[in-house]
This record gives sequence, C-alpha cells and structure tokens, in this order.
Amino acid sequence: MTFATRQLQEKCQEMQTHLNTTFVDLTKAFDTVNRDGLWKVMQKFGSHERFTHMVRQLLNRMTARVTDNGTVSEAFAVTNGVKQGCILTLTLFILIFAAMLMDAYHNE
Repeated sequence: MTFATRQLQEKCQEMQTHLNTTFVDLTKAFDTVNRDGLWKVMQKFGSHERFTHMVRQLLNRMTARVTDNGTVSEAFAVTNGVKQGCILTLTLFILIFAAMLMDAYHNE
C-alpha cells in the first residue's frame, strides 16, 4: 500500500468515514491491448481516421524474436498489445483504460 493510500485510510478512520478502494493490477497491461478494440475506441473518442490508420500501420508491423541460450528465433508477428517504449503507447493505453472505466460506470 502506498504512503498516500495509508494516510487516506488513517484519516478516514479518524473521521469515522467509509473508504472504498479498488486496486487494479496492470502487470502486462500493454501486452494485452486488443488492437481491434483499440481501433474502435480511437474512433469512439473522435480520433481522425488518418491518425488511426497511421497508428494501425505502426502496430501491425511489429515483430519480435526470442533468445534462448544464445539462440535467436526467426522473427514473428506480434498481433496484440502496443509498442513498449513508444511515446504514443501511454496515450493509447489511457484511451483503452478510459473506455473500460466508462463502460463499467455506465453498466452500474
């Protein structure tokens, strides 16, 4: 638990106020982004079609190789997730996460 969360919890106990918290494990989150869903979310948030096409080209050309005991595999296509280390990745992930939260709150 982070320091800020602990402080908030203690303050709520002092004030006898309920505190509801949710923790989301985002481990491997960038690897699990569904690209078809990403295109739909970009459209939903009003992304220009040309920009969406450029992002699609960037992500659809991703390849990877696996190294095992010094042996490197042939390149293979990466078909899901977003490019880690790319400056655009965080924004794309935030769009997906925002859409998920909006759907969750809408379905209450």
